[in-house]
Amino acid sequence: MFVSIKTINNTIQVKTQYNPSFKAQAKLIGGRFNSDEKCWEFDVRNEDLVKEMLLSIFGTDGYDQSVVDVEITVKDEIRVICSPIYIAGRKIAEATGRDSGAKVCDKIVFVDYYPISGGSRGNWATIIPEDSVFRILDLYVGALEKLDRRGFEYKIISKNSSKDEELAKLRNELVRIKARIAELEA
Repeated sequence: MFVSIKTINNTIQVKTQYNPSFKAQAKLIGGRFNSDEKCWEFDVRNEDLVKEMLLSIFGTDGYDQSVVDVEITVKDEIRVICSPIYIAGRKIAEATGRDSGAKVCDKIVFVDYYPISGGSRGNWATIIPEDSVFRILDLYVGALEKLDRRGFEYKIISKNSSKDEELAKLRNELVRIKARIAELEA
């Protein structure tokens, strides 16, 4: 999986696929990268913040590993300047220059059209053309709401259920309800 979490003594260790949003937020809550273990480490007293951060970026708290495979149809071109394209916490495609082309990332499959590079020499872009269709394999169930918020047209093509799928759904729903309550109280 792309996110794992474990507690050792008074430290939470988190391993994830690289994501610039995670790196920035991890630093804000006192996270430090441990290059020997290749993981981020946090004080165990901040476990609630770590879980919230993981949910907001990847759609999992690190413990719930329920995943689905989804097929996404891109309505409008996606263009990101001098950076890879991330959707629902996952790196989808990555160019490294105007003429480099774009690499399809791990557990991503393009069905119709494919990512390209473009832009200018100094402001190159990673581009997923309009009407592209691609699949994200093993997407955390909690990340589906990120697709809803971005207005993607998607369909679930298979569920890779764990025996605790119902519990995972309830945990995700509880997190959403708590966030909504906090929003209303504010």
